[in-house]
Amino acid sequence: MIETKPKKRSEQGRAKETKSKILAAALHEFSASGFEGVSTRAIASRAGVNHTLISHHFGSKTELWKATADWIFGLYTTRSQERYKALKGVEVMATIKALLKDFIEFSAAYPDFHRFMMQANRGDAGLMDWLTNRFLRQGAQAELTLFEQAQELGFMPKGDGMHMRYLFIGAATSIFTFAPEYSRLTDNDPFSESVIEQHTNYVLGLFSQNLH
Repeated sequence: MIETKPKKRSEQGRAKETKSKILAAALHEFSASGFEGVSTRAIASRAGVNHTLISHHFGSKTELWKATADWIFGLYTTRSQERYKALKGVEVMATIKALLKDFIEFSAAYPDFHRFMMQANRGDAGLMDWLTNRFLRQGAQAELTLFEQAQELGFMPKGDGMHMRYLFIGAATSIFTFAPEYSRLTDNDPFSESVIEQHTNYVLGLFSQNLH
């Protein structure tokens, strides 16, 4: 009898690798040009695969966009959940600071995440509705709870919690989202460990002044 399972596993592994390449390329292209501004051929070219594989694995460009959102939000959610579990039993203030710090580090690791969101906000309303219902509404509510806890403990300034959330996101992601500009104006690499650490300290410091 011919053993076929190893071959099947090998094929599955190659397919998974191909899909990962396509999703990483799609995140970059969609974040740079938006949904309307990029073609599946451009994404395939960046991924180094034949463009027919996009249709094979994802179907349409719309489904690829949604799969890209699923992928990047999945990475963030998994990382956040693992981080939260690791902090079980840790004092509340320390937990809040650690989770906010982790958000900044994720933003540095995946700067295209926030560029993708910027493009989504200015793009197709239907896709934005899908994104809001699938990820943003629930995620924002969880983050709002965290911010309101921080406010109660005096770590965050008083005020509308959701507004404060957007202020934090803007501050946390700015030098990574605008990395080419930042690097030219400062001659520093925003993705270096030293700058990320400095940026984290600055951002957390801005939001821990007990402003009222």
